[in-house]
Amino acid sequence: MQARTIDLGFQGEAEVIAAFLVPAPEGGFVLLECGPGSTVPALVEGIEAAGFELGQLRGVLVTHVHLDHAGAAGELARRTGAGVWVHPRGARHLADPERLLASARKIYGSAMNMLWGTMEPVPAPQLHVVEDGETVEIAGLRATAWHTPGHARHHVAWQVGAELATGDVGGLRIPGQSYVVPPTPPPDIDIPVWRESLAKIRGLGVDRLLVTHFGIHDGVEAHLDQLEGRLLRWWDLAEETLGMGGDVGTLEALLVDLDDAEMARADVGSAARGHYRAACPMFMNASGLVRAWTVADDLKG
Repeated sequence: MQARTIDLGFQGEAEVIAAFLVPAPEGGFVLLECGPGSTVPALVEGIEAAGFELGQLRGVLVTHVHLDHAGAAGELARRTGAGVWVHPRGARHLADPERLLASARKIYGSAMNMLWGTMEPVPAPQLHVVEDGETVEIAGLRATAWHTPGHARHHVAWQVGAELATGDVGGLRIPGQSYVVPPTPPPDIDIPVWRESLAKIRGLGVDRLLVTHFGIHDGVEAHLDQLEGRLLRWWDLAEETLGMGGDVGTLEALLVDLDDAEMARADVGSAARGHYRAACPMFMNASGLVRAWTVADDLKG
């Protein structure tokens, strides 16, 4: 059964964060991603627009525990009794989100609740971990978990038939555009590991990518080629800049220049360019690459 996109209308903006609804053969539905706590009302509206009710939720499969992907998981579990499936490294954060929330508060401060809402713990009996390559069955729906680190150590891409929910390891791409960017925020960016995950995804032979930011895209090989190429160019620029003593501000400016030039060549218009930058802020990308370079440099030493 094919997935349906639910636009969560994050901060009143369309096509920023998606959840994907998949009808289950035995009734009800499964969610791939669930978004933050702040967008639960929009999620419920999207579920109802698809012809279902929230109470028919049978399971939530999250790609990783960042707030924009899994923040609503605990509330949904409490309200429906549905199970939540997650990478083993991410389970403790869904069981007790306080450490995750404390880290996010340092970044977002007083805007925390407005942006992300609340994040409730997932009740222990409803929290399930998945190993790499493990297939789970929920109300007759079979989904396979593929561990795909690089963006986050606890990242899972979920395959249902010929579709793959890629979370952030599959990049960011807005509808109507072929342009793909790699979201590289701190703290877990690892370029060689990310490339291994992309190779794993290529080997799955899927037809469509379910991209949380944003939508359902075909042309899988071209999408992955563009993502990997841009990821490598950003990393090369980071190594050169930081190796010469540059800082995060310098790298951010150079990344913007590079991205502007590549967007111009790809005929990405000004409105779409603004959409990409809002959904994938270049300062956060630069910060994640700086941390990755620092870790790699420390390992060399």
